[in-house]
Amino acid sequence: MSQALGALAWVGVALGMMLAVRGGWYRQTATAAFGVCIVFYCLTGENYSTLVPEDGVRQAMNTSERIWGATSAVIAGCALVATLMAIRFGDDESDHGGRSGPDLNQRIMLLVVAAAASIAVINLSLVHSELTPSSDFLADYGHMYQVVVYQAVFAFWIGFPAGYLGWTVVRSELGPLRYLVGFGGLCGVLWAIWKVFVTALIWIAGTHIAEASPVSLCLGFLALAFCVFGSLLLALTASFSAWRTGRTYRTARAIEDRRLRHDNRAA
Repeated sequence: MSQALGALAWVGVALGMMLAVRGGWYRQTATAAFGVCIVFYCLTGENYSTLVPEDGVRQAMNTSERIWGATSAVIAGCALVATLMAIRFGDDESDHGGRSGPDLNQRIMLLVVAAAASIAVINLSLVHSELTPSSDFLADYGHMYQVVVYQAVFAFWIGFPAGYLGWTVVRSELGPLRYLVGFGGLCGVLWAIWKVFVTALIWIAGTHIAEASPVSLCLGFLALAFCVFGSLLLALTASFSAWRTGRTYRTARAIEDRRLRHDNRAA
């Protein structure tokens, strides 16, 4: 199962790279950022696919693998938020005569700085920690303050992009399907809150809660399913609407052309 998920993730990496290159070639900020988002979310999934149980047993992950997984998640989250900002402020620029450009650049710059600082914190918190590979990271090392810092930063970059995605889509005018993405974003925020809550319980009270607890798995699955499939349904709906509009336009043009040819012959 983990090998199949890994192969699927690499397919997503290839598609994301093509999208990012296309966006860079045509100077489309949102497209390029979304391609980067797909690449690094797929790399994150490929990294953590080793935790999928094989014959009921989860493989252990070492510290460098966890650092890379969190780093790629931060980059992906940063790219997702940048994509949403570019789309939102791009619409504002169209509506207000191009006055939103500097504001967008400033916000994206601050976003990139925050992501870079988060990556630095993640690396500094664990890079010098001599932790043996573990399949239940929080249960084994949740009492260490370095792990608490790592988990807090990681959880923020899970919840913030998911919540921003849900909030942005729900505020749009994309029809009832937007609430599917909104629910997925809410589940992503709750998942991040749960991770922080569990980490606090383990660190403060020493309570044993499995990293892959039913609550965590359920919230993670719901966030992934509703965000991904909701976004796909919205994209398909928008594509169908554009196709139908184009077809209606072509039909009207054909009718008008026939009418004009008939009038010319009659004259």
